[in-house]
Amino acid sequence: MDRKKNPVIELVKAWELFEQSNAGESVEDFCRYYLRQQEVDTFKQSVSETKDDIPGMRASDALLIAVARVNKYTSFYTRKVMQHLPVDNGEDFAYLATLHFDGGMRKGELINANISEFTTGTNVINRLIKHGLVEEFPDPVDARSKQVKITDKGVQWIHDCLPDMLSVTDLLMNGVLSEEEMRVAFLILNKLDRYHAPLFAEFRTQKVEDIRERLASR
Repeated sequence: MDRKKNPVIELVKAWELFEQSNAGESVEDFCRYYLRQQEVDTFKQSVSETKDDIPGMRASDALLIAVARVNKYTSFYTRKVMQHLPVDNGEDFAYLATLHFDGGMRKGELINANISEFTTGTNVINRLIKHGLVEEFPDPVDARSKQVKITDKGVQWIHDCLPDMLSVTDLLMNGVLSEEEMRVAFLILNKLDRYHAPLFAEFRTQKVEDIRERLASR
């Protein structure tokens, strides 16, 4: 007969494992790690109860394909809900939302914040300026440069279309994932985002060989 696990003993074992690979971390760090691990374990259990499996490829490749496909579904639903709006794609909305919540900034900073190629980002900014949603103003630090900021019209547009944009989430999720599954998925993908975000601007003009070498050294 299986004996019930002692939660205190299990907690001590978890602390020992954590300390082996995280020397010098605090108890608070362990608590955050332990709670995240419990969420992951629960998620793994729910996944193991389904018939889904990785289709004969590396887990990393399968994950990348799944993320790319979900991104396409997101773009599809975004275009649908934006058909009646002044701008009809999610990237324009993302740029405008960045300026609304983070304030004015240089064009290059705005492009980097939205993980875009320079040409693509410049086209987005020009469209927003054309629609009167964004305006340029002199850079207070560098007189040779200009910054961009959201206009009053842009702020009103954000407020007017926000319910439509939030409905994209409802269309995509549609009750398929539980709150716990969404939290775990966010934690996993956010870890990748935090890793690559500071490298994106650095890698923009580099060759792929240099990027591979740089990543291998981290």
